[in-house]
Amino acid sequence: MARLLLILLLCLTALKGIAQFHPNYTQYMQNSFLVNPAVAGIEPYADVRAGYRSQWVGVDGAPVSYYATVHAALGKGDRNTLPLNRLPGALGNSSNANKNNRFYNRSHHGLGAIVQTDKAGLLRASSLNLNYAYHLPMTDGINLSAGASAGIAQFNLDQNSAVLQNPDDPFLNADFSNMLKFDLGLGLWLYGENFYLGASGKQLLMNDKGIQQHPDRPFLKMLPHYYLTGGLRLQASRDISLTPSFMAKTVLGGKVALDGNLKATYRQQFWGGASYRHQDAVAVMVGIYVNHLIDISYSHDIPTTDMRRVSANTHEVVLGLKLNNPYRIICPRWLW
Repeated sequence: MARLLLILLLCLTALKGIAQFHPNYTQYMQNSFLVNPAVAGIEPYADVRAGYRSQWVGVDGAPVSYYATVHAALGKGDRNTLPLNRLPGALGNSSNANKNNRFYNRSHHGLGAIVQTDKAGLLRASSLNLNYAYHLPMTDGINLSAGASAGIAQFNLDQNSAVLQNPDDPFLNADFSNMLKFDLGLGLWLYGENFYLGASGKQLLMNDKGIQQHPDRPFLKMLPHYYLTGGLRLQASRDISLTPSFMAKTVLGGKVALDGNLKATYRQQFWGGASYRHQDAVAVMVGIYVNHLIDISYSHDIPTTDMRRVSANTHEVVLGLKLNNPYRIICPRWLW
């Protein structure tokens, strides 16, 4: 009975306000490009990532999310590039880069794309976004980038799988042909070798024209989402760095949700961490930068709400590839 009530709640929540939040990813700090288009092209290689998240394992109709991202720089060239063993992100390095130069890296462009699919109950949401960013050095070691994303979102309701007490329900028997929505996002990203601070908005086009024309019909409305993120890298010892980070996010007219994270990295190759989402869950995370090409990470969420009574398991796996990586960087230079 509890599972049936949960499924109904998931469906009603999804239908009442489509995507109150984008899919929650515990490891968003491993791929900030998901929430901020200004990150596109931040590294000197093509960053490719794929993620899978299964929430509330064992509960029928629970959310399952997938994504794939890719972004790369255009016209990027670090001045007087240091030898491999002294690059930020190389094993054993704890020094600053290019101290004798005015900027650590040149102004450049970034391009990228994001594909996502999220399924919860009877609702499936899929999206494709193309991203552009411009990175500008501001002072010695401090850079600012601005980015924009544009794309489409497709929503599908599996009416055939609905089990209704009232087969004549006018809502679930209605025509859901108007399920394609346009999407727009904007972002800013201020960063240096040991910090980052970002602000972004997604789903900025509310797409409510159809609601005004046909107020008596079922509708889908994409609400704007706003994100503020930040992180600081601290060198605890020669081999260990600590990275506290946070995210504050809200939807138009909704409450602010807060996340706090702490990540410890050993020799810039192995890492572990913990995350706390206010009034939602705590999580543990582990990862390894296998080499200059591959990295992989895993997280396990434990609910802190009443949801733990029916499921205590949420799993997320992220696989990353660093393509066209001429400096053979293992740990990311600007995102960690």
